[in-house]
Amino acid sequence: MRRKDPAAVALGRKGGKARVKNQTPEQRIASASRAAKARWARTEKLVREITEKSKQLLDITVKRERAMVVKTKANARRRKRQKLSR
Repeated sequence: MRRKDPAAVALGRKGGKARVKNQTPEQRIASASRAAKARWARTEKLVREITEKSKQLLDITVKRERAMVVKTKANARRRKRQKLSR
């Protein structure tokens, strides 16, 4: 097992605060930009997935509606033929 450097452990406890303290303003801006892009990437991925699922559901619904219309027209034609044949 590796021995941990006490100074490194102490820095680790401070987390991001110690890291930010040692960064230049440009580095902080770059870091914040990367973090924001990562957050938005997750959001955009979810939106794409939801949109894709919505499209699939819409396609299924449209297909069902079309099938019902075709079936209804076919039944109407059949009833009409039956009336005429009587």
